[in-house]
Amino acid sequence: MSGTDVRLDKVRKTFGPVVAVNDVTLEIERGTIFSLLGPSGCGKTTTLRLIAGFEQPSAGEVYIRGQRVTAIAPYRRDFSMVFQSYALFPHLDVAENVAFGLRMRRVPRSDRGALVKEALALVKLDALADRYPRQLSGGQQQRVALARALVIKPAVLLLDEPLGALDKMLREEMQVELRELQQRLGITAVFVTHDQEEALTLSDRVAVMRNGVIEQTGAPREIYDRPVSEFVAGFLGASNFLDGRVLSRDGGIAVVETAGGAVRVAGASAPIGAAVRLAVRPERVRMNRPGGEGLPARLRSIVYRGSVTHYYMDSAGGALLAYAQNAAAGDWSAGDEVRCAWDAGSAVLVAPERA
Repeated sequence: MSGTDVRLDKVRKTFGPVVAVNDVTLEIERGTIFSLLGPSGCGKTTTLRLIAGFEQPSAGEVYIRGQRVTAIAPYRRDFSMVFQSYALFPHLDVAENVAFGLRMRRVPRSDRGALVKEALALVKLDALADRYPRQLSGGQQQRVALARALVIKPAVLLLDEPLGALDKMLREEMQVELRELQQRLGITAVFVTHDQEEALTLSDRVAVMRNGVIEQTGAPREIYDRPVSEFVAGFLGASNFLDGRVLSRDGGIAVVETAGGAVRVAGASAPIGAAVRLAVRPERVRMNRPGGEGLPARLRSIVYRGSVTHYYMDSAGGALLAYAQNAAAGDWSAGDEVRCAWDAGSAVLVAPERA
């Protein structure tokens, strides 16, 4: 089923002199997970609260399923919300917690039992219906909160960092489970997180926010591989940054002269003579012996990180970082002279940080 489930049209929110959300416009397609990603204070949670109706916009309009809901109270909007704290009622057992939303909507008692059982089965907790929140693990409590949100069958599911209280291993497990559940139900979800890996794992589309504005929106692979700004490239994973000037063009490839030498950049539209900044992901960097292709650098330190090894280097153009699988970890030593190379399609020109 196609369509737009959430639309924000030039939404702005101010708190006194502080602009928390600045003219944000976005559309969220039905049946997708859309993540709002960014550092603390960027406006992502305020944006979520504007969709829910917990905050009123200073300007602009909010739509859910095509209905203008800007001035409509939260309880009359077709959404459910899962908070980071889960907000379970300690005096109610699991089944009663899940049934709470049904009671508020005056669903007949005769229908509640089957709906609660169905929701608990979705999150694999049907055997724990009579337990209380204090008797559950953090992951189980998170599942109860999710079941409570899903049981009313909302048009939109809002998730405010719901996995933030879990440890790393459980959080990664729940990311996969949440994604599988969302795909099975075909529900639209808006997910707020500051965790870059979480956004990449869960999302169909991601909006990277900073200072109340959206810097870039796109599919996870798109914004990771082709960031439009230095901020996006640096926030969403690690990047190497090099300054240079466009020397020449060969078809769709620009030759950029940097302090360490010339590199090739595919798909660059900057004109000849333009000063540019390019970004390259560390996993795209190949380390070659002296005499091989690439920019000259000296290996400063080597850090073993389990699945990969990080190589920190100094070059004429600044610091460089490369990631490599551990099969090659023993081939290098601190102080080695190296050459760093990458494919033309692995480099991207980005807008430099604003002063």
